[in-house]
Amino acid sequence: MTITNHKTLKAIILALMISMLFPCSLMAQQAKRGDINGDNEVDVSDVTALISYILGSNTNVDPSQADVNRDNEVDVSDVTTLISYILGSYEFPPEMQEFTIGNVTFVMMPVEGGTFTMGATAEQGSDANDRELPVHEVTLSSYYIASTEVTQELWQAVMGSNPSYFKAAQLPVENVSWEDCQLFIATLNELTESNFRLPTEAEWEFAARGGNKSMGYKYAGGNNLDVVGWYSGNDSWPMLRGTGSYGTHYVATRGFNELELFDMSGNVHEWCQDWFGTYSAEAQTDPTGPASGTSRVYRGGSWYFDEWFCRVSFRNGTTPTYRSYGIGLRLAL
Repeated sequence: MTITNHKTLKAIILALMISMLFPCSLMAQQAKRGDINGDNEVDVSDVTALISYILGSNTNVDPSQADVNRDNEVDVSDVTTLISYILGSYEFPPEMQEFTIGNVTFVMMPVEGGTFTMGATAEQGSDANDRELPVHEVTLSSYYIASTEVTQELWQAVMGSNPSYFKAAQLPVENVSWEDCQLFIATLNELTESNFRLPTEAEWEFAARGGNKSMGYKYAGGNNLDVVGWYSGNDSWPMLRGTGSYGTHYVATRGFNELELFDMSGNVHEWCQDWFGTYSAEAQTDPTGPASGTSRVYRGGSWYFDEWFCRVSFRNGTTPTYRSYGIGLRLAL
């Protein structure tokens, strides 16, 4: 990280202006981002601490905190960004969050809200089917989604047991029903005092497509599934089935997508929160699916299915009590 010493009156004048306009402090809303002086508040004292750091008179500042606008430099632009935040004219975008249960750490990645076209979009070509129609516009609020599928070590840390057919700490948990996942999430929320949940179907697809950074790929992260996902074409199970040498794969061992999410195409299918139903052509905002039904949605393809099932628009559903060694889950927040 480069630190640029700008001995400028502009930053000092701006700091004085903000101190006169806003004598009271404002609590940081994005994991203490902007809390330069480490007092758990974001206010004028942080502006003056940042200016002192830039001028070289304050060395008790974390450089990563000083880089308020995350451009890998610490300069006057960070001061103006911080002032804009305090004035209420700018909101910090969400940042990655880490959670630890026992000795197991997992990462939640931010997904900035936006609008996308959901369903059988052009890159899906002739592979799309009626379940993916009609295409429709969806607008989502910002949320978090896990960088990987829930691993067996995380499920074990939360639930004290491991129901998976293929067993290893870094394999995705499978052989769990939608109802099992609800119990896991409720227990996790008790441990963390958080509000984890399954992603909605729309949230899942938006994230798989890469959110606002989407490059329009057919699979999550690219058009070559061998690079970004485990599926029947690069898994050895057709030849080795019954020998114990086939099955799920360690998470995050294939390429990630535009949001740095792994395994959204392949490895295991992932439960979503929604009841399964037909699409509507109407534009929607933060949809949660049908009010009732008999099947819950699952997405993403798996290690024992071919490319068709691993597409970002593929969708299917089954009963919420169904278990399979090809279905797991990914957390949302």
